[in-house]
Amino acid sequence: MMLDIAWKTLRARKGSFAGAFIALLCATALIAASGILAESGLRSSAEPHRYAAADAVVGGEQILRLPGGDFTVAERLPETVGLPADLVGAVGALEEVELAVGDTRLPLAVGTSGGAEPRPVTGHSWDTAPLGPFAPIEGAAPARAGQVALTAGLAASLGVGPGDTVRLTRAAEPGDYRVSGTVAHQDRAPGDGRGDAVFLHADDAARLAPATEAVDAIGVVAAPGVGGDELTAALEGAAGDTPVTVYTGVDADRIEYADVGAARGLLLTISGSFGGLAVLIALFVVTGTLALSINTRRRELAALRAIGSTPGQVLRMIGAEALLLSLLAGVLGCLPGIFLARAMRAVFAHLGVIPADLPLVVGPLPLVGAVLLTVVTAICGGLAAALRPAWANPVNALRGSAAAPRAPARWRSIAGMVCLVLGVSAAMTPVALRNDAGAAGTSSAALLLVIAVALFGPALLRPLVAIVVRPLRRIRVSGFLAAETVGADLRRLGSVLSPLVLAVGFTLSMVYTQSVLSEAVSTQVEEGVTADAVVTDVVSGGVGAEAVGALAELPETGAVTPLQQSRMFVPYSVFGDPDLASFATRGVAPEGFGDNLDPGSVDGDLGALSGKTVAMESSGANLLGADVGDELEVRLGDGTPATLRLVATYERGLGLGGALVPREVLDGHAAPPSRVLVGAAEGTSPAELSAALEAFTGGSSTLELADREGFADSARAEAELAAWVNLTGLGVILGYIAISVVNSLVMSTAARSREFALLRLVGATRGQVLRALRWEAWAVVVLAVVLGTAVALLPLTVLSLAFLGTPVPAGPPLVYVGVVAGTAVLGVCSVMLPVRLALRTPPVEAIGLGE
Repeated sequence: MMLDIAWKTLRARKGSFAGAFIALLCATALIAASGILAESGLRSSAEPHRYAAADAVVGGEQILRLPGGDFTVAERLPETVGLPADLVGAVGALEEVELAVGDTRLPLAVGTSGGAEPRPVTGHSWDTAPLGPFAPIEGAAPARAGQVALTAGLAASLGVGPGDTVRLTRAAEPGDYRVSGTVAHQDRAPGDGRGDAVFLHADDAARLAPATEAVDAIGVVAAPGVGGDELTAALEGAAGDTPVTVYTGVDADRIEYADVGAARGLLLTISGSFGGLAVLIALFVVTGTLALSINTRRRELAALRAIGSTPGQVLRMIGAEALLLSLLAGVLGCLPGIFLARAMRAVFAHLGVIPADLPLVVGPLPLVGAVLLTVVTAICGGLAAALRPAWANPVNALRGSAAAPRAPARWRSIAGMVCLVLGVSAAMTPVALRNDAGAAGTSSAALLLVIAVALFGPALLRPLVAIVVRPLRRIRVSGFLAAETVGADLRRLGSVLSPLVLAVGFTLSMVYTQSVLSEAVSTQVEEGVTADAVVTDVVSGGVGAEAVGALAELPETGAVTPLQQSRMFVPYSVFGDPDLASFATRGVAPEGFGDNLDPGSVDGDLGALSGKTVAMESSGANLLGADVGDELEVRLGDGTPATLRLVATYERGLGLGGALVPREVLDGHAAPPSRVLVGAAEGTSPAELSAALEAFTGGSSTLELADREGFADSARAEAELAAWVNLTGLGVILGYIAISVVNSLVMSTAARSREFALLRLVGATRGQVLRALRWEAWAVVVLAVVLGTAVALLPLTVLSLAFLGTPVPAGPPLVYVGVVAGTAVLGVCSVMLPVRLALRTPPVEAIGLGE
């Protein structure tokens, strides 16, 4: 019965419900897109190539789990977790296994002695060829050390064939190898660059491997008649106490392609941060839009109460309308949600943060979840907005329907105060954490403060409106009308202002947060790197010990400091529950460390950084409650436990990493250094050092020379890439906010057609009405800019003070000008267009239209 009434109401009042329908549809699309990204982070996979013939691949446990409390904390380990080499024999001895091969991935650069540009590839022992399977199509497999086989596509791109010589470089250490043959995958056509590989003789692969006692994975071919579950159980049993993960089918891509695992983790991170903000903003906008829609129906609801409808009947009617409207909008919003997720994936692939061949997984769960969340939000928002008119006194219902109550409900003031306290607390996060996590509190603070502004409503707007409209009262007729209208219904004004304030405050906080972070990283690198030159290698897997030693032996070089890069995890407690703090970690050589790096010592002695020790950025140490001299139980990037003594704290963590450890701590647990800081020897000028290093790197096909500015540019580029990833999500959210701004303004203005007609009937001209509405729109824009700037200013000021030491956020002022101009265009155009359309209807006809 009530659903039937609700459906007839929706059909009869399509125009009145159009705005709410658009808000619900766009909210569903936004939530569905974030859910699809999350599901893709959990389930997406690329087609296995090198392990296509393997029935299973055994790898180390790449997830670090910290059980305890009410939940288990899990982090993906950035470094490959190795397996004991003797496990290969144990697996191969199983009855369920026909073949077991240990595989170690070797980052190499391959080029030709004729000067072909070296390109990064992955090297493997020829013993692993059956896991493809790969077989020679020209020439033969490598039969002895010094020979290699290339995949056909790689050989063609290099212009080489059997009998030719190629140069392989591993960790900046080159060697010439004879091409014994070209090979191809036997079951699949040649694909893209993922199919390119170099196969070495087993002796060469073992020599180039970073650790001979460990392998990265074990490829397994099952014995005839052995099923997948039986094989998995046997492999897990053979591993014993060694934590392993057995990958079967398409899941083998997770261990075959290192970038797939990293990309899946990134998608989860993006969907978590973007999705959380998207859901909160969507709920906020939907609730506000429904409140505005119901606010325009006060006369109708008052009439229902006056003729005897009970509060329960009114609430059930509103709930049924919200249910039907949100179901329809939710189902239709799933399709644009899929397109939105695909567009975001394309942008991330273009930026290079996820592989281009990693597809989205579009399952039913995110779509169903988005629809359900939209429906629940619509019902709760509609009922909350209808509570006051539903419980109004029947006698006074019609009398009070023409004017909104001036005093907000007490719960709004309480909730607003809670959001205000939470927003201010979130804004103070950078003071305690001077890292990415601390900066993340800025956008959260802005959102909470916007919600607080919306909840305080008339109590906050009344004094501001009085100030803003005071100049308008001096303008005869149109100005006076605008001033009176703006202050007449503060509840309606609050509903209109909320999305505009959100657009201004959220945009400013997100954009300037990224610029402050980028500036802080750049400044800290410029101040913290005191070396005269930087030598880099990102093509062949880093700079090996031999290359570092050769650099140190140059007469022109003084202190030489290789920089390894990894992550470190430190367990700590939050209100009795366990958590993991993650720190970007740099491995440094203690000798000459102080000559090339200045992290900005806060406490302790950075000179004591040797042996099993660690130095940490001061706010990170404070988060852990650690003091200089304390022993810390940490997990390295591959999950290896270690006990390190905290010897110092420093301040330049954004540019130089959250933790510094001696290289011996990371040896065997992280890739070789990708950068080497070089200082000039005593009596050597920077120009002489640069000339010597140019000659040194000129003899290598993979080493490049840069200076401190180049290092800072590289760090700035990494920060800007992260900023672009964040701004992609921001752009989607801002698009939704812009739609909601236009939607709410059009809804609010269109609902006032009777008011415009009445003004015409009492003598106001069409021009006077248009001018009054134009002044009113500008007043709303000014209020939105003032409030939006205020909610962004507090967190941005704290962030800038904490990271840059100045209250003025870094970033171009034109961004602020653009935000204000965009707000003005959206606000004024969204008001004036429906006004012009409404004024086309003769006032006598318009005054008779029902609401």
